[in-house]
Amino acid sequence: MPGGDPNLDAPQFCCPGCRAVYALLHQSGLDDFYAVRAQLGEDGPARAPETPGEDAYAHYDDPAFTARFVRPVSIEGDERCAVELAVDGVHCTACVWLMERLPRAVPGVTDARLDFGRRRLHLRWAPEAVSLSTIGAALHRLGYPTRPRGASADAARRRAERSDLIRLGAMLAIAGNVMLLSFALYAGEASGIEARFARFFEWLSLALTVPAVTWGALPFYRGALAGLRLRTAHIDLPISLGVLASFGASVVALLRGEGAMYFDTVTALVALLLVGRYVQARGQRAAMNRAELLSALTPPVVRRRDSGGWARVPLAALADGDRLRVETGETLPADGVVSGTHGHVDQRLLTGEARPVAVGPGDRVYAGTVCAAGPLEYTAAGVGAQSRLGALVDLLDRADAERAPIARLADRLSAIFVAAVITLAALGGLAWAVIDPSRAFDVVVALLVVSCPCALGMATPIALAVARRRAADAGVIVRSTEAIERLARVERVCLDKTGTLTEGRMTVTTAELPARWRPMVAAVERRARHPIGRAIVAWAEGLDAPDAIDAMCDAIEAIEEIPGRGIEARIAGHDIALGAPVDGTEAFADALARGETPVEVRVDGAVVGRLTLADAPRADAAAALDRLRALDLDLTVLSGDHPGPVAALTETLGLTGRGGLSPEDKAAAVAGAAMVGDGFNDAPALRAADVGLAVHGGAEVALEVADVYLTRPGVDAIADAFEGSRRALATVKRGLALSLVYNATFATLALMGWVTPLVAAILMPISSLTVLGHAVVSPSFRR
Repeated sequence: MPGGDPNLDAPQFCCPGCRAVYALLHQSGLDDFYAVRAQLGEDGPARAPETPGEDAYAHYDDPAFTARFVRPVSIEGDERCAVELAVDGVHCTACVWLMERLPRAVPGVTDARLDFGRRRLHLRWAPEAVSLSTIGAALHRLGYPTRPRGASADAARRRAERSDLIRLGAMLAIAGNVMLLSFALYAGEASGIEARFARFFEWLSLALTVPAVTWGALPFYRGALAGLRLRTAHIDLPISLGVLASFGASVVALLRGEGAMYFDTVTALVALLLVGRYVQARGQRAAMNRAELLSALTPPVVRRRDSGGWARVPLAALADGDRLRVETGETLPADGVVSGTHGHVDQRLLTGEARPVAVGPGDRVYAGTVCAAGPLEYTAAGVGAQSRLGALVDLLDRADAERAPIARLADRLSAIFVAAVITLAALGGLAWAVIDPSRAFDVVVALLVVSCPCALGMATPIALAVARRRAADAGVIVRSTEAIERLARVERVCLDKTGTLTEGRMTVTTAELPARWRPMVAAVERRARHPIGRAIVAWAEGLDAPDAIDAMCDAIEAIEEIPGRGIEARIAGHDIALGAPVDGTEAFADALARGETPVEVRVDGAVVGRLTLADAPRADAAAALDRLRALDLDLTVLSGDHPGPVAALTETLGLTGRGGLSPEDKAAAVAGAAMVGDGFNDAPALRAADVGLAVHGGAEVALEVADVYLTRPGVDAIADAFEGSRRALATVKRGLALSLVYNATFATLALMGWVTPLVAAILMPISSLTVLGHAVVSPSFRR
């Protein structure tokens, strides 16, 4: 900052940042800033951040940004633009003085007004004279980085956290000082103290306790009043009554000059309650912010190909068809198709696969995944809410309005418990007024404080929130906490066949085909769009040289794919046809009985070979189904596939089931059950079931309607979901029982006069922390 030594000929600076700020102020004629700062006795702007790059605020001028954040205004016929920006680095009224003189520093800015409390800058400027990016860069150089209002979703939460910490710190300081004054009074009673000093310490204790009772305990009063307005007994009601009663009795004793005073107890009580509530809130936020973390996995600024080359634009400016570029280590901003480059993508967020996947031209990539080896260029085909990540975030954020039934039960128990505590406190106070009037007040206060049902009220939501977070870590994305309870209580599970119990892809199981015809068959099937064709190509490519197949591809003269019959082609002078057997009905029936699909190969009208294909059961299916049976779940298969393969699969896995079902048939059969599926035809059943589970790799519509989405492949993930939900529900029940026993035990001890108000203030947050710790350490969903 400028030096004040008159012996120096030039200002001195502590760093280049301050020199840059001073130069900018001097050039703009704003030297009076330092005089204002000195007059106010406050520091100036923070040290200037690093000078922003040329494109740091370029996205402020993007049309998409303008459409979202900038509004046109007309002032006496002149067209202006207006915007509200969040500003960092504002910490004193001198900053307000400086920023509101921005029109003098940046020509074209017509008005600047800073809302100091909310750190919001309201700007108006002439767009033909100056760009918003220029204004943003100028503010940054002054030491005030900006961002669009609402661009940072957690800014308000951070402010609330800071406010809570300030309140907590102030209350701890007040409690410590009042406690010291109390020690002086206790020592004076034992060794003697002059009355005037004792009176001074008592009045000073009162002065320090007033802000604790008014400002410090304000969150508890708000909760109690809100409950009273809604005609319900809020858990903050007994706390508020205990604080006010203790303070009121202490003031009366001070004014009368006789009786016990509880100023140390009141301040310690408020401080300890705030400590417990702050720790509790931190635990809840940590348990419930999974959706926010997913939402933050797309970058705010991306590289897009424009006419002038690669330009950095805001994420909101993207549209399908845009050409994008990401470097190694960067997050993909949108779904799309790779074009012209090769690389590797880390897809563990969406698939759980730890190894990066190689991608090249034509491969699909997804928002939220990370470029492990690049650079990677691709064409956007799914932006924002239309991306797969958007569907996952929506799956988390669109939690049902209805809370879990067990959570509603806990709410009712809390309300009943509060009413019972207040009634018990009144009766206990009357009883102690007869037994020992000097202790009646202490008993009532201790009972009100120690019996606060915070632990009872938080046992269920905390346990379910922790379980939901752990489920996400384990690859089980749960739409709402209610879905966890429904998943735990269901007794019947309906499973789709293809892609759920099976691999979801066809493989060749038997083959009787001369080697001379394999390249020809593979070349023809390369043109097919059916999964059977892809399976045959994969089989042939594992046996024959690629050059031989490529040569046959060049020899194709004509080709036609006939739905329901197969594919026919003219290749290298031969007519070839692949499809279901024409007259081998017995062979066809035998293959279907084994759950296989037969394919006959005919060349120039003669049968030259036969293949059978099957969608094999998943390797983990048998063991995972045994785990589900151990939970006493009734398992059945509902499939749209031909009844033959369905029967073969159910016999192999020891299940019951039906095949040939329409989507409507499935939906009608899942009432009161859980449905597990992956395809478009499963969507109605997933919605109609008590709880729907969409398996890894399923269709987007299945993900859209499901209550649970499994990001890991395999039947093991299904078993993990059901076992985890059972453990989570058991944790909830143990938490409720623990809180009830805890509160009942110490309420009894307080009523008997064995717990003082100060001890009660310590025990109350401990009960909440005990329930929170139980929820955190109890097993539910496992990685």
